[in-house]
Amino acid sequence: MKIFVATIMILITLYIIKVDMFEGTIPLAFYPSEECIETMDYISVKVHEGDTLYSLFSMYPTNKSITHQERLGDFYQLNPHLINQTAKDGELIFLPVYSSNEACKNER
Repeated sequence: MKIFVATIMILITLYIIKVDMFEGTIPLAFYPSEECIETMDYISVKVHEGDTLYSLFSMYPTNKSITHQERLGDFYQLNPHLINQTAKDGELIFLPVYSSNEACKNER
């Protein structure tokens, strides 16, 4: 009976060690995950007569899934002079463009 209990204890211990080595914290310590870094850049656009923010955002879409409110907030961060006024005809404004590194593209 002692041999049977000792064998069960050894098997349980080996199973715990196997799970820790292959699925636990040891693989994470040796292979850290790459960080996903997304950056916001901008492009300059000349405003023509009849252009609105909606039309400019639709003419220059983004590859990243982002809400309209977030993109609008970034737009006003790049163009603070347009918060209380509209863009004039022929004015140069900046539109936010989003890019990400290779680690972000591999996650999707």
